[in-house]
Amino acid sequence: LKPFWLKLVTQDSGTRCATPSLKLLAPPTHSLSMLFGRILAASRAAAVRGAQRTVPLGFPGAQRTASTGAFPKLMSIRYDGLMAKCLIAAIVYYVPQDVVVLGGMFWSWHSTSSSISPKKKQADAEAALEAFKAKKGLDDLKVYKGRSTWHVTL
Repeated sequence: LKPFWLKLVTQDSGTRCATPSLKLLAPPTHSLSMLFGRILAASRAAAVRGAQRTVPLGFPGAQRTASTGAFPKLMSIRYDGLMAKCLIAAIVYYVPQDVVVLGGMFWSWHSTSSSISPKKKQADAEAALEAFKAKKGLDDLKVYKGRSTWHVTL
């Protein structure tokens, strides 16, 4: 392909071989005006699109973008893909270990708190509260009476 303003001209001088030469032609004026017209139209269209996008929310500086939320939306998830297989393998490998470690921690915390402040079932809660007050020498206590347990605070 060659530009339209270059023309290959052969000069035949009566011999067997013709000598080709390139001759520079002036480009047609209608093609240049079409080129500049298309550039101008494209810039006008871009300016109109930019102006329409700048104030859709009612105040200057607000713009809408393709993203509507803070979290990106997944287009599709293939459950036979690499991402799904890696997640499944990680869950299968790490969850049993986590259950053992966290279960041991919770059991340790429960046994420690039970040894510090053990629960006792009382047949008469009012009499037990009065005995506690007399033993500690306290008069003004706040008692929260729950459904099955009472909580005493100073």
